[in-house]
Amino acid sequence: MKKASAIKNTFLSVAVSVALFSPMAYAHDTPVGEKVAPAVIVLTAFPPEWHAWTTQRAFHHQTLQVPGLLKPLICDRNHVCVTETGEGEINAAVTVTGLVKDKSLDVRKTIFIRSGIAGGVDSRTSALGSVYINNWVISWAFGHHYLSDRKKLAWSPPGCSDYASPKHCGEFTQDLYENLAYKINPSLLGPALKAAADVPLANSLEAKNLDKTFGISSSPKVMVGATITGDDFWIGKENQELAERIVYTYTHGAAKYTNTAMEDLGDVAALSRFGLADHYLSIRGISDIDVPPPGKTEEEIWKTGDLYASDLAERNAVLVTTAIIAQLLKGQK
Repeated sequence: MKKASAIKNTFLSVAVSVALFSPMAYAHDTPVGEKVAPAVIVLTAFPPEWHAWTTQRAFHHQTLQVPGLLKPLICDRNHVCVTETGEGEINAAVTVTGLVKDKSLDVRKTIFIRSGIAGGVDSRTSALGSVYINNWVISWAFGHHYLSDRKKLAWSPPGCSDYASPKHCGEFTQDLYENLAYKINPSLLGPALKAAADVPLANSLEAKNLDKTFGISSSPKVMVGATITGDDFWIGKENQELAERIVYTYTHGAAKYTNTAMEDLGDVAALSRFGLADHYLSIRGISDIDVPPPGKTEEEIWKTGDLYASDLAERNAVLVTTAIIAQLLKGQK
């Protein structure tokens, strides 16, 4: 593992410049006592994802210091802000909770967008650098992971008494006791897909060579799928098959597993506690494939390192996220 109520907000349009300057060279802090209502907060996980936004001059306009955050919120003139949460579900949930509860922020109408890189399934149609706009966020860790009697990796869901509300056994989505599966708000997903439909994605020779190695498409594109969240790094066909089964089980066959990352469930689970789960989008660029290339074993990959196209994946994730932000804000004018 690698890396539906409509929202009726009035937002200003967003303009993003990609001129390269030292991060926050022109930023200024928010005056004490002034409450800020971000239109959008982009959540990044670790420095490469964070720097893809800090190098954009538009986000040098304003710096918001929020207690408990690893990095400040950096914002443009139209109240589109970016922060870095740290990797993993816990860091993501702590950061989002800090944002929601901070007294200097009003996030009741804020759209939260997780934007970053992810591991991808070895599908012939999913080139490295492709971007998934996720329609479901699913838990990897809940349930029981074990070795079967045949010494194969196996998984079974948690018992109903562990998660289900009375008389609702088998309903895994946004249940009262655990965080197993979240369906993305169609009122956000629809405009996001429309905005991304014509975004020209970048490509690279490095990615094309890796695509050839894996025998998959060499043309990145924007697609829809389910992301599965977990903090352990895994690789291999057996684990991929477990991920497919988990997604199928928790969504009753409504979603297809396509990518894996470490933060999204923490984001949306925290938002759900405050009634804001419908304000969330997950955008993931595919940086690597979660199975070894032909002729390699899982152990060989762990010893030599995985094969990545991280720069391309991050670049395309930013391109798609930027287009989605513009469309969402434009649609609410």
